[in-house]
Amino acid sequence: MVLAEFDRVATFYDRYRPSFDALRAEALSQHSLDNGGGRTAVDLGTGTGVMAFVLAEHGYRVTGLDHSRQMLEQARMSACRRRADIDFRLGSAADTGLACASVDVVTASQSWHLFDGRRAFIECRRILKHGGALLVTTYDWLPLPGSAARITEELIREMNPGWEDYGGTGSHDRLGPVAAGFGFTLIRTRERRFKQCYTLDDWIGRIRTSSSGGAGLGTATRRALEGRMRDELTSRFPDGHFVVTHVAWSLSARKAYTSRPTPDYEMSGTAG
Repeated sequence: MVLAEFDRVATFYDRYRPSFDALRAEALSQHSLDNGGGRTAVDLGTGTGVMAFVLAEHGYRVTGLDHSRQMLEQARMSACRRRADIDFRLGSAADTGLACASVDVVTASQSWHLFDGRRAFIECRRILKHGGALLVTTYDWLPLPGSAARITEELIREMNPGWEDYGGTGSHDRLGPVAAGFGFTLIRTRERRFKQCYTLDDWIGRIRTSSSGGAGLGTATRRALEGRMRDELTSRFPDGHFVVTHVAWSLSARKAYTSRPTPDYEMSGTAG
């Protein structure tokens, strides 16, 4: 999937994608990053700016970077409505265009799985000040037996046999040792389950905004997937409402004062 494919879902991303603002704020608090105090923060893969706005509300001077022009346009319109002073600009996790050792905090919220992980770690280490923090957060659905998420994943695999990011547990603790290998220290992870209520239309919209759904499939395949979802989920949940269990997971790490060799590693994505 090419990141620019998020352009075609940008206009309804905020409508269907739960913001999880409270959980993002909780992650900042859990990792002792909830007092910005005018420090600089960069949000990688910012999308429509959800995490960037949370950072700004906690006192950070924020730059939001994304590969999608349309997502950034939505973010800028939201910033105008909110009267939020955030610098949204084109950029990638592998090439931010920012100066070395110029940033206090880097965040990647529900976006790390879209990056070239090795290059992203190197770039984060480059732009962070010594002792600066990296915070990665995810909010993955759990495909529990009989759940709407499990039914949906089975349909996605049927429509896209090459899709590998199914059956996730919501935990990405394997990133901890990888972060250590790239010169990060004081690594901490947190996770907890939570439930999110959806209507059938909202869940279909949610999948349309995901890398496994509308942003990662061709138009015809996406429409076919949504039709199958509507049929299967209406049969299973005739009242048009259901609850999906998710996992809120987060990792924080600090840039070490000494550099280390950069290792090779592989990381599979998340449901997205």
